[in-house]
Amino acid sequence: MPRFSKSVRVPYSKLQAFNLVSDIASYPDFIKWITAMRVSEVRTDEAGIRHSRGDAVVGFKGFVERFATSVVADPLAGTVVASLIKGPFRRLHAQWSIIPLERGGTDIALEIDYEFRNVLIAMLAAANHDIAVDRIMSAFLVEAQNRYGQAPIASAPE
Repeated sequence: MPRFSKSVRVPYSKLQAFNLVSDIASYPDFIKWITAMRVSEVRTDEAGIRHSRGDAVVGFKGFVERFATSVVADPLAGTVVASLIKGPFRRLHAQWSIIPLERGGTDIALEIDYEFRNVLIAMLAAANHDIAVDRIMSAFLVEAQNRYGQAPIASAPE
């Protein structure tokens, strides 16, 4: 039952990092194996938390899969959580946490807990999940640089 996490420190504000991570409609633009994403059922509740459904098409090493997630983006908490609605998984829960740093910049953490139904796909994913996580984080870093530039981390006043 694969579960993994990864964290990176970036020179961007909490809002910039949150806006990037919560912009699921743009994922196919910078994550190469997400070939399509449809976002629907978008609503913002009274607390400012955005709820949506993301229907994704993912292609990797000759496999194409479709899945749907419920996505909850909470700008105050700095979290984006995706939970399985349907797809090739028995279980899928992914959480991004955006943590502003006292001296400027932000830590972005990704935790994913998943299990595929198909044994072959599960074996392929298990053999490649470290590479996949590194590529996901790298794709987000490149996209952040494209959107926001090479912003230096500002120092907090002493």
